[in-house]
Amino acid sequence: MKSKKSLAAFLILAALFLSACGMNSAARKMSIELETVRISDMTFGGFDANVYLRVTNPNWFTVDVSDLSYHAYISGQEVASGQAVQEISIPSGSAAAVVLPVKVSYGNLGGKISQAFSGGKLSYRLAGSMVFHTWFASRTVPFDTKDRKFK
Repeated sequence: MKSKKSLAAFLILAALFLSACGMNSAARKMSIELETVRISDMTFGGFDANVYLRVTNPNWFTVDVSDLSYHAYISGQEVASGQAVQEISIPSGSAAAVVLPVKVSYGNLGGKISQAFSGGKLSYRLAGSMVFHTWFASRTVPFDTKDRKFK
């Protein structure tokens, strides 16, 4: 009787360990790429932009994505941050678009506006994290688009 309980406990622990290892591997295989940034509305106080991310799932199982948090930077200066409540499901072997609405106040830009109007090149960067969920585990995965130049 005692050996059956020990065997059952061992099998449960082994399954949990293998699930955690599988999620680590799956999270490393997922890719998050910045596709584009589109300004959607400009006012006297700032502008709204939609940031389009492409999340690719090369795994053999569906991955759900939720709890996105982000920080937006222009030429190294943080101009916005927030969280997106969007939840998406990415079937195996496919990709999905994630759209992050970002509000930027001109006050947060400081001297970057004059730099833009004087012909200076500005760069932008988006960094944050999102949670990947599978049927066997969940994992928070960071992302960073690195600096990109406005065109």
